[in-house]
Amino acid sequence: MTETRSLFGDAPDPTPAPQAAALYVDLVFDRPLETPYTYAVPDELVSEVAIGKRILAPLGSKPDRGWCVAMRPEAPSRPCKAILRVLDPEPLVNSHLLELTRWMAHYYLCGWGQVLQAIVPAGVRRRAEAPPRRASWLVPTPIADLPAIPPKLTARQQEALDHLRTIPTGLETSQLLKDVGCSSSVVDALVERGFASKTSKPEGDLPDLAHAVGAPNLTPEQTTVLNLLEPALTGNAFAPFLLLGVTGSGKTEVYMSAIEKVVARGRQALVLVPEISLTPQTEARFAARFKSVSVLHSHLGESERQNRWRRVAAGRAQVIIGARSAVFAPAPNLGLIVVDEEHEPSFKQESTPRYHGRDVAVMRASLLGIPVVLGSATPSLETWFNASRGIYTRLDLTKRVENRPLPKVEVLDMRHPPARVPPGRALSDPLIAALRHTIRNEGQAILFLNRRGYSPFIVCPSCGETAKCRFCDLALTFHRTREVLLCHHCGFQTPPLEECPSCRKATVRYQGLGTEKVHEELERHLPGAVIRRMDSDTMSKPGSHALTLEAFRNRMVQVLLGTQMVAKGLDFPGVTLVGVIQADAGLHMPDFRAAERTFQLLTQVAGRCGRGDKPGRVIVQTLNPEHEAVALAAHHNYLAFTKGEMEQREVLGYPPYQRIIRIIIRAHDEKAADDYAARFAGACRLAHESTTPKKPLRLLGPAVAPVSRLNDYHRRHILILSADSRHLHAVARAALASCRPDGGAEIAIDVDPGSMM
Repeated sequence: MTETRSLFGDAPDPTPAPQAAALYVDLVFDRPLETPYTYAVPDELVSEVAIGKRILAPLGSKPDRGWCVAMRPEAPSRPCKAILRVLDPEPLVNSHLLELTRWMAHYYLCGWGQVLQAIVPAGVRRRAEAPPRRASWLVPTPIADLPAIPPKLTARQQEALDHLRTIPTGLETSQLLKDVGCSSSVVDALVERGFASKTSKPEGDLPDLAHAVGAPNLTPEQTTVLNLLEPALTGNAFAPFLLLGVTGSGKTEVYMSAIEKVVARGRQALVLVPEISLTPQTEARFAARFKSVSVLHSHLGESERQNRWRRVAAGRAQVIIGARSAVFAPAPNLGLIVVDEEHEPSFKQESTPRYHGRDVAVMRASLLGIPVVLGSATPSLETWFNASRGIYTRLDLTKRVENRPLPKVEVLDMRHPPARVPPGRALSDPLIAALRHTIRNEGQAILFLNRRGYSPFIVCPSCGETAKCRFCDLALTFHRTREVLLCHHCGFQTPPLEECPSCRKATVRYQGLGTEKVHEELERHLPGAVIRRMDSDTMSKPGSHALTLEAFRNRMVQVLLGTQMVAKGLDFPGVTLVGVIQADAGLHMPDFRAAERTFQLLTQVAGRCGRGDKPGRVIVQTLNPEHEAVALAAHHNYLAFTKGEMEQREVLGYPPYQRIIRIIIRAHDEKAADDYAARFAGACRLAHESTTPKKPLRLLGPAVAPVSRLNDYHRRHILILSADSRHLHAVARAALASCRPDGGAEIAIDVDPGSMM
């Protein structure tokens, strides 16, 4: 967790000797500072300075990298130091992104420089300071220019040549080697025999892709939705839309058809997806329709990410696809932003700057004056609230493509036979029978369990002691493959226990279910079946998501078991069975969004099946079949769930009816955390009571956070709630200014928190 020690605290004074100059610049640094610092520009650097570039300047006792956010000839009222060096040959952020990041710094209560540092990938920043690199390129020789009887090629050489010819404009040599899986000697042979020529180009100057797949026929509902979008797509004004479509209703086709209209006007489109695991599938679908698609996400190598960033910045990508951070893609000519599965918690950043990708996308569209489409089968209650008040235009897709029925959902009450299973087992007899039936009928199954590892709890029945992380107030999870007990937050690990460390009795029990244990059980019950596990343990290598999903798409895998990765956005016609294990696992979390998240997960994972010619079947194992989140998800009834949940939120004064700022205070010393939390809460009360006129505000806490210790820090939190967002921010700002951390305490400000943990 990146902490903000003092948003309005002073940095070391950068002002000594007066410096007269013809030009002055304002710089912001990667620190929690409220205002920019002004520096003089020496005459020899005037031609190099530009807004959006990074500049090395003295800050306190040593130089630091700052971002240039303003330039002016007027001298400031106080003397200032001179900058030392301009680091970037070209600006890394344009004027629009500067405006967007300034808003983020103000709204999310952090430093402007911290936001700028976060939005530009580290590789892009490092490469910007180095001389431009050039890459080796291969261009296929036109067939007409080959001799009448061309030299013979080996099978491997012919395969490489065939692939190269699919892109007449050429391909980076390293990319060809990767795509075909051949050695450099194969490429050298093609050049020597005249089938290709080598050249070099600046890195990032990628060729356009071939595309040939036309748009399918739209359903009547899709056509209606597209017609309603048409004025915004061809206009030049901000227009936010909520596309509410049941799973399998063809939301992606609506996105692509809308993007075609934008691209036809010579503009670009940005598509945000919640998970990196979704990008290979999304990229493949879009690449079939558009000639230049760039994907941006954190799992790319540094060089590849920098190449794609430059390509986007040069305006050479028609469509940009990526996860949360792609919202900052430097596209110079955006005409549309799409946020798919907008309800997903993964769009919320959990470190400074703690932005929400969906909300930043809406603000970016507003600043640019372009439409933004938020799509989901289970919209967040905040988005639903905006649509119900007319702030967003709601578009509905109520039917699946080709009028396929929504899958039948069976809720198994695990408290009673025949669903109840013996201790230690995960799968009920009805679910096992359904899996066997699916495999016999050449179907595919997805199983969802939102816990990784083998056993999430290690308990001593003699004394009740639970194995916990040494540094966090969290239970250790047993990972059988690695033979370790692991903390899923800080990464602490220790060997498995053979006896209780408290009472020294050899009665330790490994309890609970994780994906490793379920995988093992599946192999016992389904001998000979091809089963793959998809969680953060098995998907750690680059490209592993794409390989696993491609094998599943090609029917090489019969059962796909996983965590949230398998619950979102996947579209596989062969899936006829979905099983949900421990559907109520998240229902009792100390978070007001627990029911909403459970309903969304169940609805989304159920929607993965029945997308082909065969009907789908969903089996949900639960200990709480009567809970509205489970019962209404089983009936695909989003409207009924939303109605009940919104009524509760209004009574309790939670979002979307009121806004929240969560203050998290941590310290190695527990008393220091308590003392500062009490002082800060007092500063908040004083700031609220000193405002005129008085506006309603609630302050809850300070209290021990639900996870009381993380990374060896004791944690306290305070919640400030108000329907007036400006008043909420004013109170937090005033408290920050008057109550600085001391005694080793640290503070983090989370505006619109995604989690209460």
